Amino acid sequence: MHLLQRLRATRSGRRSSRRPPFEPAVSVVINTLDRRDHLERTLVSLRDQTYANFEVVVVNGPSADGTDAMLDTFGSSVRRGSCAEARLGLSRNIGAALAAGEILAYIDDDAIPEPDWLERLVACYADETVDGAGGPVFDVPLDRVLWKLCTCDRLGNPAFDASGPWQQYVAVGADPFLYFAGCNMSFRREALRSVGGFNQAIQYGYDDVEVCCRLVDAGHRIVYAEKALVHHDRAASAIRDGHHTIKDPYAMLLSRAMFVLQNAHPAGTPEELAQHVMSWADEWVAEADRQLADGRLLPSDHTRFVQRAHDAATAGIGHGDRPWTELPEHPPAPLLPYR
Repeated sequence: MHLLQRLRATRSGRRSSRRPPFEPAVSVVINTLDRRDHLERTLVSLRDQTYANFEVVVVNGPSADGTDAMLDTFGSSVRRGSCAEARLGLSRNIGAALAAGEILAYIDDDAIPEPDWLERLVACYADETVDGAGGPVFDVPLDRVLWKLCTCDRLGNPAFDASGPWQQYVAVGADPFLYFAGCNMSFRREALRSVGGFNQAIQYGYDDVEVCCRLVDAGHRIVYAEKALVHHDRAASAIRDGHHTIKDPYAMLLSRAMFVLQNAHPAGTPEELAQHVMSWADEWVAEADRQLADGRLLPSDHTRFVQRAHDAATAGIGHGDRPWTELPEHPPAPLLPYR
């Protein structure tokens, strides 16, 4: 064989031995409710992602602000679903069921990702043992990264800047355990399916904590991607006002109670846990008193706030078992590349 032929054969062999680029299909899932303008900004920002092999799935709750009409302007570039209730756990599962990606990445409707957000998350999954990845969150109102290394203990007490390394929080039964903020979290479809999806009884809050707890306790490996950053506006909602003050504690207290009472943990007997739940209601009553004292609540609103706290505690203690959602084993449709 001539020298030129040998060189060509060697180069051909090298090319054939190269691994193909790691570009798994990703579904970016956005759950929205009455945030048309914020959602539009998020959708536009996703066009700047450096990672290309992804689709966008938007699940619209019972919005009354023209969100559907705005989504019409994106045509067929967005896969759309609907959730008839204002129930975040249910909406997240609807998005998962519609998604075509191997990896599901969740971002909020009032958040803007850095251009390399997906690229950073996807890189974690090159390790086949990784089933979940999430990163930090820059809080726009406070002008700083608020959610860094997030952990939560078995009584639902979160920490947003835990001391490292993060690896100490991911063993089965870890207390506290690693979790991802809901506006910056991702999971393999099969891992999410294996734990029954998100808790669809959760209206708001602790949906992210609860699913990460179940993944950790089931032996799935989740990792912290410290450079996968999103910016979060914390827009006003039915829960908080434009000044980021909680105006209705019901959903957050109920969700915390369900998380603690429904998941396996060594935190105490059912009776002791019920006492914890009632003490949390007292903490919310104290918060209502503070808001009344400094003029953030009217007397009539204070009365309702206190009643809602007690109602949530009672409902949480009396709530049934954690529901299981049977997510589809296979994607229902091919990936719809985002343009």
